[in-house]
Amino acid sequence: MPPSEQPPGGLLNFRRSLPGLSRSDTLSRLTPDGRRDLKALNFSRIIDLRSRTERAADPPPFLGHPAYLNLPLLPWRHRAFNEASAAARTNADHMTAMLDHAPNQIVTVLGAILDAPPGPVLIHCHAGKDRTGLIAALCSELAGQTRDQTAADYAASGPALRDFYWDMQARRTPEQWAKLAPFIPTRADDIRRTLTHIDQHWGHLDAYLNAHGLPNADLTALRDRLNRT
Repeated sequence: MPPSEQPPGGLLNFRRSLPGLSRSDTLSRLTPDGRRDLKALNFSRIIDLRSRTERAADPPPFLGHPAYLNLPLLPWRHRAFNEASAAARTNADHMTAMLDHAPNQIVTVLGAILDAPPGPVLIHCHAGKDRTGLIAALCSELAGQTRDQTAADYAASGPALRDFYWDMQARRTPEQWAKLAPFIPTRADDIRRTLTHIDQHWGHLDAYLNAHGLPNADLTALRDRLNRT
C-alpha cells in the first residue's frame, strides 16, 4: 500500500485491493483525523454492505454525503439463506451461501462499482472480512488476478483484525465465544473454496454474473474500471 494510502486513523482492516478498489472495516471508528485522511483519498463511491439494523447500531459517518451508498449484501428474512447460514461451519460456507442466495445483491453491488463516478471506490461492512471479502474476491477474479493474489488479500484481514477479535472475545461469555470462534480465522483456503464453488456450479464467474443480470459488456467495462486508479 503506498504511503499516501496508509489506513486512516481508527480503521483496522483498510487496504487497496485493486487499482480502482479499496476495502475497509466499518468507517464508524474513524477518528477526526481519519475522516480527513479518508476524504483526501477522493473516493467517488463509498459502498456500505451492512444492513440498516447494523447502521442504526453503528451509524455511518458519511450518511448524506454524495459518495455514500448503502447496499446491504445479506438478503433479509430469506429462509434458504438463513438455513444455509445456520448450517455453516466455515467462512467459506457463509460466502457460498451468499453466492447461492444473494446473487441479486451481489450484482447490484458490482453494478454500483461500475456506475460510480470516475475515481476509486471503497467497499466496507463491519469487520471488512467476509461480505467485503467476497465482493473484493469477485472483483479480483474479474480484474485478472491469480487465485493466490486473491487469497492473500483475503487472508490479510486476519492480522489486521487481531485486536478487534481480542476485544470481541472479552465482551462475550465463553459459550457465546465458542459459537463465534470457528469463524474468526481468515484462512486463504476459504476464499479459494468460495471461488471453486463458482467453477463447479457455473464453470466461470462470467457465467454466474451473466445469469444474474450483468451482461458481458458490463463485465468488460468493470474489468477496465477495477484496473484503473
